[in-house]
Amino acid sequence: MLRNRVRAILLTGVIGVLVIWAIPARSQFEPPEPDPPAETEVKTEKVELAPEGDAKAAVTAKEPDIPVDELQLLVKPLSLEELLNEAAAWQLLLKGKVEEISNAEVAVKRQNRSIAKQQEVAGSLDEAKKALEESDKALKSAVPGSPEYQEAAKKAEEAKEKLKKAQEGIKEASQAKTELKQDDTLNEALKKAEKTGELELAQTTLDEAKKEREKIDASSPAYNAATQKIDALDKAIKAVEEAEKNQKGFAPDSPEYKQGTQKIEEAHIQLKKAREAITGNTSSSNGGTGAAEKSADKLDEAAATIENTNIKANGETLTANSSPGPGSGQGNVEKKGQQLQKTSDKLQENAQNEAELKNKLLVNATNLQSGRTAIVDRFNVILEELDRKGGDSKYYRKYIEAITKAEIDVTDTQGLGVRVISWLKSDEGGLRWAGNLGKFVGIVLASAIVFQILGVIVSKLLKLSNTSKLMRQFIVVIIKRGGIFVGVLLALTALEVSLAPVLAVLGGASFIFAFALQSNLGNFASGLMLMLYKPFDVGDEVELAGVFGTVDSISLASTRLKTLTADLVTIPNNTVWEDKIINYSHDQYRRIQLTIRSDYSNNISQVRKVLVEVAKDHPSILENPAPPTTGEIEFEEYYVQINLWVWTKTAEFWKTKSELFSMIQERFEKEGYSIATPP
Repeated sequence: MLRNRVRAILLTGVIGVLVIWAIPARSQFEPPEPDPPAETEVKTEKVELAPEGDAKAAVTAKEPDIPVDELQLLVKPLSLEELLNEAAAWQLLLKGKVEEISNAEVAVKRQNRSIAKQQEVAGSLDEAKKALEESDKALKSAVPGSPEYQEAAKKAEEAKEKLKKAQEGIKEASQAKTELKQDDTLNEALKKAEKTGELELAQTTLDEAKKEREKIDASSPAYNAATQKIDALDKAIKAVEEAEKNQKGFAPDSPEYKQGTQKIEEAHIQLKKAREAITGNTSSSNGGTGAAEKSADKLDEAAATIENTNIKANGETLTANSSPGPGSGQGNVEKKGQQLQKTSDKLQENAQNEAELKNKLLVNATNLQSGRTAIVDRFNVILEELDRKGGDSKYYRKYIEAITKAEIDVTDTQGLGVRVISWLKSDEGGLRWAGNLGKFVGIVLASAIVFQILGVIVSKLLKLSNTSKLMRQFIVVIIKRGGIFVGVLLALTALEVSLAPVLAVLGGASFIFAFALQSNLGNFASGLMLMLYKPFDVGDEVELAGVFGTVDSISLASTRLKTLTADLVTIPNNTVWEDKIINYSHDQYRRIQLTIRSDYSNNISQVRKVLVEVAKDHPSILENPAPPTTGEIEFEEYYVQINLWVWTKTAEFWKTKSELFSMIQERFEKEGYSIATPP
């Protein structure tokens, strides 16, 4: 028993190792860090230092959008020192991209605060307007000095407090805008956001202009004028694309990058001019103030409006910094209410415009994140080659892990929707994962179809080789189901899942299961041995572990026998393999042995002759492999035992044996022979 358990453990372990070795995997698996020495009581965390590398000496990073497969070929001949230079350069590119993303995200948060504050101010103005109207209505009907009059004065005080709140909110929003304008990096993020979609809009304008030109006579001056404008816009589009492409190869803090940014600005200005020459619309953003600056101007205008809004109660002018006093008289409430409503509407409109700018910031941030993903893909190619040549990529991988963690403000529902839509449209986002998902499904389906067909072919070939039914079924199931399992594993690589950790867990788990399921694995191992050596098959008449019957079914765990009394007996394969196995149906022919007890009064020679004659008369008794014969005679106390041996087909064994008994009995009665019976 112990021997079989050990065999089962070793067999399972070998299978697990073979699985890990045989299945290819695109892996970025890192071995776990060793535990710190136990003998030191004071544990200090080791700080990973960046490997030394000269980013300026790098070659591959000069083209950040190089195809991954080309990059894999370029890095193969590089030495370890050269790969360190490449890693330093790609980290610098990644860092610059992350800085752009951070700036865009900070700008989004400040835009959110500004929008929320303006909406809050607009609400305060609406409340102030409502309180002012209620105060005016009460003052008209109240007698000075009466409780109703005092209540009306309180309403005027409430209107003044609402104005104070609105004024403070405007100041906060203006301060946020001022800080945003003063921060060069954040202001740069806003400018980039304002340009979001300009190329697409310009291309749309260009296509429409070409269609309109087709309606004009080619020989007319109007056709030539339209052609000049179209050519100018086409040239401007190409200039923007070229400027953006030239900027990609430099770090954000480099002089080349700043020079490239300036060229992009100039190209965008020319692009707007060329587009406006066709559409006839003009925009102040081509050299004047942008959307962010105009938003700040509107906030200043709203602040001045609130500051100049006067509310009179009891003859005294109430502003945001005054209070009512006794007396009589009413201000022009209707005019002031309209002024407050107009200011509130302007703030709502400005908040809506800023929301559109924020959405552009979100789109730009999503595009930047897609660019970050593209850089990480290429950076990983460098790191994998670095590991293969003996380098240590642990520092860089930790950096990648830290900067790629997604942090999204789920409270900004509108912004979340914009992010999702932008991500779905992104080449490195939704489109990429849609392609990956398509590859995953395709690989799984192709694997299932291929291995199903392969299973059918193998099954037919095994039938020709006279393989046991159990072994044939087992191999076919392994091919079909195992093929699908392998296909799923390979398909996971299309989803950019690292297989090495999964396979390592499977390999380790195989040993754990080997110890936990020793008995079951022993039966499993014995089942494999039964399949391999094929001592019996389904339908054979056998004797297993002392039980006689017909094999009903065989599995990896047990064998089922159906006895002559129709009982179904299940025997563990471990017991079957360790005990004696007798197969009575291993050949197409089977020998029948009949034991006849003849009385001593009978002529033994005649009895033997009669037995042979009776056997030859039966149509199912065969002359080949051997003719009917009687074996040695055994003399017992009350009878003489004679054995009759005949051959018949295995399928006719029991029928022939039964009929032969009947024929012998009839012949004995005819010849007058008696069968011995104990006294």
